[in-house]
Amino acid sequence: MTTSATATRTPRVPAPDVSARSRLAHSWRDAVAVGVFGTLLTFALSWRPSLWFDEAATVSSIMRTWSQLGDMLTSVDAVHGLYYAAMKIWLDTVGYSPLTLRFPSALMVGAAAALIVVLVRLYATRRVALLAGIVFCLLPRVTWMGTEGRSYALTATLAVILTLVFLMAWRRGAAERGIRAGWWALYGLVAVLSTVVFIYLAFLVAAHGVTALWAYLAHRPRGDTSAGDAATTRPPATDHRANLSSLLGWLIAAGSAAALLMPFALMVVRQAGQVSWIAPIGTGTWNAVLVTQWFYLNPTFAAIAWALLVVGIVVLIGAERRSRWAAGQPGVEPASSSRMPSLLAVVLPWLVVPTLGVIVASLVVSPLYSPRYLSYAAPAAAILIGVTVAAIGRRWIIAAVLVLLAAFAAPEYLGQREPEAKQNSSWAEVADFIADERAADPNTPEAIIYGPVRQHPAATTRVIEYSYPDAFAGLIDVKLQTPAAETGHLWETRYPLAEVEDRFDGVDIVWLVTSDKQDWRPSVTEKLAALGYSVDDEWAFTGVNVLRYVR
Repeated sequence: MTTSATATRTPRVPAPDVSARSRLAHSWRDAVAVGVFGTLLTFALSWRPSLWFDEAATVSSIMRTWSQLGDMLTSVDAVHGLYYAAMKIWLDTVGYSPLTLRFPSALMVGAAAALIVVLVRLYATRRVALLAGIVFCLLPRVTWMGTEGRSYALTATLAVILTLVFLMAWRRGAAERGIRAGWWALYGLVAVLSTVVFIYLAFLVAAHGVTALWAYLAHRPRGDTSAGDAATTRPPATDHRANLSSLLGWLIAAGSAAALLMPFALMVVRQAGQVSWIAPIGTGTWNAVLVTQWFYLNPTFAAIAWALLVVGIVVLIGAERRSRWAAGQPGVEPASSSRMPSLLAVVLPWLVVPTLGVIVASLVVSPLYSPRYLSYAAPAAAILIGVTVAAIGRRWIIAAVLVLLAAFAAPEYLGQREPEAKQNSSWAEVADFIADERAADPNTPEAIIYGPVRQHPAATTRVIEYSYPDAFAGLIDVKLQTPAAETGHLWETRYPLAEVEDRFDGVDIVWLVTSDKQDWRPSVTEKLAALGYSVDDEWAFTGVNVLRYVR
């Protein structure tokens, strides 16, 4: 009696069982609630920070015709091409503003949070699933990427979708002891789509390969523990064959996806110069991995999160061992869905393999590691933290831990929504100022000279106009040679000032917007003085100087 009772004891974080489909069917209401929470949390005040250089690249790319966008992608930013196409459709529909640029990322954070609830519910209780989704929404990296007009939030959503499809393909194949071609074909297609959206998601496919091998080895048959003992310590050989079929299914799907992606990968490699700004792996990489990657500039939150994350791994190890031991007891039949990879086998490779893979590639090939590029592994961190918090048991302690996490996340959350939160960008302030000054005399012909942008030698301060076009409407860009949309590249080309003196005819006011580091003020002032202009006034913003010349 004692042995039987112990053998059927349910672990705190249960392994998958035959009720997984039923649990999944009832998880959608929770998923929607968490998804709405995540969207509202990240969208709140997301319009306050000024756009910055990366977001200006998105705007420059999508504010062109389809043929112009295609031309650009053959020379630069192919790695973001599918995201640009989706954003072009969205903004052509709703119109451009910083708010509409960022809103899809808030939606994607909500979608990722909702899908995390669905994924965890395949394995564990409602409490674990809800906590994993909520913790994901609180992570500083997540509240940051939900305010970005870039693809990071989308990559997190695609990572969860790809993992769900992987698990469904595995479960169907294991249940029917064969390769479910339809599901694995779907997995391959989602892998192709995800990698085209952001090529670093290929490392998640590799992580799924580690998960597949882990599940295969975990369920391999083993002989009797003793000659007279009928109990086995592993599932029967039929489970082993089923997992072998699923492992082969992943191999075929991943290999097919890799073959289809080869031309795209070669194009991205040819454009590798666009990430030449990435620093080599060094001592600072530790801080990037442990803090910046998922806990963005919040070391206190990172310390707490890593402690909870490690405990979550320990909890899942214990649950997995108890589940395997129970399945080996006399009279205890393993459920068919127990052939699925364990939750630990899913989230640990998801957490480790992409980061390790990018770092190794950076050491062997060229620097490729940037913390924000691994944002799509944040769901794995959130799941492990959610497991730990759920294991506490008492509701009031769980609530206290969530309040503590929210309290430590709050300063960074509010800081991310300050006007100059993004790389100290003051572009919105500059645009508002120029618009206000021009409004005093809207009928006077005015010209503008765009100077350098700090840390970006190929661009000029015209990136501020791309980001806030209404403030600059009607200004004559005297140095403009070829607009960005017609160059086949991200940015416009420009004439030297000496070659465009005729463009100042009839212009009484000239604006100069330039970097405060690459200071063009002396040289431009000298050249404009020869044309009869003098400095009327000047203003300093964070990283940007603005001068007004009159004649």
